[in-house]
Amino acid sequence: MTTSSSPAPTPEVDPQMVVSLDGITATDASGTSSADYDDPTALLALLEKSTGELPEPETVEIFPGEPSTLQRFDWDGLSVLADSKRDSPASLTITAADISGIPVSTAEGLRVGSTRAELVDTGAWALTDDQDAATATDLGLGGQEVPGTQSLTHPGSVGILFTLFVLEGDTVTRILVPSNDFSDL
Repeated sequence: MTTSSSPAPTPEVDPQMVVSLDGITATDASGTSSADYDDPTALLALLEKSTGELPEPETVEIFPGEPSTLQRFDWDGLSVLADSKRDSPASLTITAADISGIPVSTAEGLRVGSTRAELVDTGAWALTDDQDAATATDLGLGGQEVPGTQSLTHPGSVGILFTLFVLEGDTVTRILVPSNDFSDL
């Protein structure tokens, strides 16, 4: 009796991107790769590999007429803000549930289009004490203390990094990560 062996079928992998307070993890058929916000060059390279493109950077004017080293890279549904010298952390603004056909979510599974109820169920909170998570237009999730900073919303407390969800009505329309409560820009 002879048996033939055939290679086991390669399981299909649905591509996805997951954002956290530290960076992005991208999964596709070739495996899983990660890049931290602290390494903007690696972050941009990961996004280029995942989407197949790296948009031309646009200079960001913080104050009209004043030079800035900030650059914005815009994909359809995702923007990266990074210093042109790449010596400070980058940040993301997500405005779509997928980028180049790749679903984008937080580790909790939250994405653009998620509901207020889903956010509150995962522990999202209103940014200031005088707001209610049931009605606030901005909700935070997570909270990683950053030593040496002071919270602007909770004076006397250490500042935190968090994921910011912007809602219209009860639906998430934007995700900003990482956000913080210790800088005013």
